[in-house]
Amino acid sequence: MQRSDFQGITGMVRSTAMIHIRRLRQEGKPQNIGIPSQPIYVPAPGFYGKSRDYQPVK
Repeated sequence: MQRSDFQGITGMVRSTAMIHIRRLRQEGKPQNIGIPSQPIYVPAPGFYGKSRDYQPVK
């Protein structure tokens, strides 16, 4: 999921969506499997229905 996807799902504006994504990242819930300038977020193991044994493919 990218920021634009998050925006579309939640109906938030760009700045608000980024605030929420930053907060979630600080909590360790999503992982970035993309590059820092083009992040692609996936659920971290143990969150949002992902098994703690799950390892995302980069």
